[in-house]
Amino acid sequence: MNILFVCTGNSCRSVMAEYILKKRLHELKAGGIKVSSAGTYAIPGDTVSANAAALLNDYGINAAGHRSRLLSKEIAAQAELIFALTRGHLDQIVAGFPESKFKAQMLDDKDIPDPIGAGLEAYKKVFEEIRQAIEKNVLPRVL
Repeated sequence: MNILFVCTGNSCRSVMAEYILKKRLHELKAGGIKVSSAGTYAIPGDTVSANAAALLNDYGINAAGHRSRLLSKEIAAQAELIFALTRGHLDQIVAGFPESKFKAQMLDDKDIPDPIGAGLEAYKKVFEEIRQAIEKNVLPRVL
């Protein structure tokens, strides 16, 4: 199975989701699941934001090697499940890649706000929202 998380810049929210899920799958010894992320307006090769990297590091994850990817037809086609961080991202995925309509959905029942430009406390709140949404909405679908 191939799971994809999508946000705007692929430098904070989708990166946090990707690495949180990878860690949880490792803890649960769940193999055969590939997890990645991309952004609808990502600058390819950009790095993870400093606040997202710090929170992931506190969670025991080193995301220093992450490089942003722009969502493409090929990336969307490889995924069996696509989780969008906001309704706007979901709309962009479906409009840009209609073949993804039946495999794309929201990560949570509400938009997860973009913390870019905000302080560490905002990132912590978003991190926790993503972590909870993965536990509630992703893990039950893939295990």
